[in-house]
Amino acid sequence: AFTGVGVSGTTYTAAAGTTNTVTYTYTDGNGCMNSCTFTITVNPLPTVNCPENQTVCTSALPLDLLSLGASPVDGTFTGTGVSGTTYSAAGGTTNTVTYTYTDGDNCTNSCTFDITVNATPAVFCPENQIICESDIPLDLTSLGAAPGGGTFTGTGVTGTTYTAAA
Repeated sequence: AFTGVGVSGTTYTAAAGTTNTVTYTYTDGNGCMNSCTFTITVNPLPTVNCPENQTVCTSALPLDLLSLGASPVDGTFTGTGVSGTTYSAAGGTTNTVTYTYTDGDNCTNSCTFDITVNATPAVFCPENQIICESDIPLDLTSLGAAPGGGTFTGTGVTGTTYTAAA
């Protein structure tokens, strides 16, 4: 039989940071009894912090999981789409990533976060243009870039108008 603080039958339960002495007593068929004692120290689990849930575009993949700030460092990442410390998955998916850390007392704790991957939109640019000086200013929206509503940038571009010297 086991006896001591935290012992109930053959189960031991105690709070982290405690050390208790447990006694094991055995009586044989002849009525002879003997016992021994040992201590159990309960170490706390390490505090593990995961990054917030992430939403990325496929163009940002593969994602360096170390850059997201999970702590403490030197843990391991697991889950669908995880390979070592990188993450990659198809657009339109959401996967749960588990970050697990084991401390010097061999106590392990983990946390989880989700990564949602949005497909990068398809963008179609017009062909390269050769125009005459008389075509300036050029309305860039008339060239057929798709989908509409994007932003034009570059030398000679102001808003949706191209004005550059010949």
